[in-house]
Amino acid sequence: MHILGLANGTPSGNSEILLKAALTAATESDSSITTSWIHVPSISIPTNPAPLDSPVGFDLASKLNVASNNAPDDRAAVREAILNADAIIVSTPTYSHQPLGTLKLLMDRIGGPSLDVTFGKTFNPDKLDPRLSKPRVLGFIAVGGSSTPDQFTMVLPTLHLLFYALHAKVVDQFIGQDLGSSGAVCLHADLIARAQRMGKNLASQLGNSYDDARYLGDEEDGACPHCHLAKIELLLEHGKNAIGCTTCGTRGHLTVNEHGNILPVWEQESMWSCLTWAGKLQHAKDIVSWAKRDEPRKADIKEGQERWKQVIVQQITLPSQKISQS
Repeated sequence: MHILGLANGTPSGNSEILLKAALTAATESDSSITTSWIHVPSISIPTNPAPLDSPVGFDLASKLNVASNNAPDDRAAVREAILNADAIIVSTPTYSHQPLGTLKLLMDRIGGPSLDVTFGKTFNPDKLDPRLSKPRVLGFIAVGGSSTPDQFTMVLPTLHLLFYALHAKVVDQFIGQDLGSSGAVCLHADLIARAQRMGKNLASQLGNSYDDARYLGDEEDGACPHCHLAKIELLLEHGKNAIGCTTCGTRGHLTVNEHGNILPVWEQESMWSCLTWAGKLQHAKDIVSWAKRDEPRKADIKEGQERWKQVIVQQITLPSQKISQS
């Protein structure tokens, strides 16, 4: 079994240190486990690259007319590492309440529909890369300088949404606060220990199917049973006290317990959650239905695009574009 680490911060910084603590703890708990890691900000991705061949048999982006520069392209190698891994630990700093954008750029280029096992199993089972269907577990680590939780509101939800297409079970996640300096985590033995606990947690769930892998991380009262986060939006148009999970879409309602506290009651089997198989399947069917709906009017779409091409609005020419045009 192999665990892949994705470090999304500065070299030798807090996210890298905690990732290494988790990976080494996993191998110490089971000597048969192997590990490796990738520094995400160092991954080279050409500007506007052509789509890669998809492991699900087709790619919704494959029809785009895109241009690529001459930069080295690491996308295929990173995707191979992800497909070969039995577990992935992502460790990232938090910028503006979210993961550093280099990780989103990577997953936008190699993830989404291109790694959506639901699409492959439903529509192209003969072309599906078998590695997409194997049991896989995830762990998320986020770090940041703030000592208050309001500065981390979207970091864990975003990590879930960047990796949900893999249909891999998140078994642990945590946030390391009050880490304003690069490497400051070396002064926080509790966070090092927490990362080590994550490594052991993932090691214990390796090889378990999505339904059998257990969530072993911490969670708040009233957390969603699928993403284990307590991020709530009001869905009043769907009924009195109706709510949704901001992270994964699970639905539920608010209720008052015997102590007078307002708490959510969540669906245990949700067709709305992007983390359940039913929710993923519904999304895949929606995507295909949209494509079928627009298919007869492709000529109208093309005509509209051509009209808008004729609309001239001053565009700023960037330095890189000047070089490519010379």
